[in-house]
Amino acid sequence: MSSDSGSSSPKASGKDGEKKMPKKAQDVNIALRRAYESAIEENIPDSMMDLLNKLN
Repeated sequence: MSSDSGSSSPKASGKDGEKKMPKKAQDVNIALRRAYESAIEENIPDSMMDLLNKLN
């Protein structure tokens, strides 16, 4: 599912994709994206993996 399939289709979130985001909203969006990307790149500590393996 690609977002470039057409700009005339309504967004599922109900937000208008045609309007430009305010600068503060863009800054928050960028900061959240960086935090998310940083979090998913982190390794899971061995102690956490041990705890997860005990659940199996």
